[in-house]
Amino acid sequence: MTKEGATNWQYGTCPLDTAPAAFGPFADLVALWHDKCAPEHRLPRRRAFDFPDFRGWWGRVAIARITHDPFDVRFVLWGTKLTDWWGVDYTNRQLGSAAANPDAWRSTEFRYFEAMARQPFIGIASGNLAQHDRSYITVLGLDLPLSQDGQTLSHALTVHVEMKQGETMEGFLPRCPVMRFEPGDGRHLR
Repeated sequence: MTKEGATNWQYGTCPLDTAPAAFGPFADLVALWHDKCAPEHRLPRRRAFDFPDFRGWWGRVAIARITHDPFDVRFVLWGTKLTDWWGVDYTNRQLGSAAANPDAWRSTEFRYFEAMARQPFIGIASGNLAQHDRSYITVLGLDLPLSQDGQTLSHALTVHVEMKQGETMEGFLPRCPVMRFEPGDGRHLR
């Protein structure tokens, strides 16, 4: 995103049953996510995960709490490596609140999570951190939906990797539909 609010981020949506192997560097986490989902539930419960489950990912994990009335995305955990990359610790902060233009995040990534709440999916997102004066850092994130009751989205488990110059989201992950958001119009395009 630029400071003016235009987005350079891409968001992909993958069906919940997408095979773990399709997620490249995130395959182990998607397999774990699938293993934690009880047969009678659509989504794994947040409490099914514990700190040791993320060995190898420590510092690059974030957990966002999703509330529905009103809808909000607030991080309850923000890893130390993410703090280094973004230049801000988002723990106990709303999505994008420390960005140069917080409204840009409300018209893009906030809407991505609203879409996840309506019809859960495994999400992927990539872009650079220009909104945090770090345009030289590009990241790729995986967003896994979690719940309290096995059905309704209550949290998103997010992990990131730093991308090298010239790498693209498509080079890492399966061919899941890409969502493009038109800032301010309340719609997304597929």
